[in-house]
Amino acid sequence: MRLRALCWLRWFLTALFALLTAAFVGLAVYAVLQFGLWWPRLFGAGETAGLLLAALTMLPFLLVFTKLDWSRPLDWLAVRFSTMITPINRRIDALRSGD
Repeated sequence: MRLRALCWLRWFLTALFALLTAAFVGLAVYAVLQFGLWWPRLFGAGETAGLLLAALTMLPFLLVFTKLDWSRPLDWLAVRFSTMITPINRRIDALRSGD
């Protein structure tokens, strides 16, 4: 019973890590997209001109995002989850070897 609970806890923490990582990256890209679509409206540009300005605004940011080393900001998150999962893995191994 304890082994099953620890396996579920490990699964939950791993899923939470994946969700937070995807949310971090997704929100960064979403913020650039929203900014690119928002600021041309401030000048009352027409629809075509607004979309052209939005594309010109978003393109450099999206190119930078593809070249960005995502491991630096996500390392912090990975270290925190690793410190939570490592003791759980050790306890699971100890329980399995005792079976």
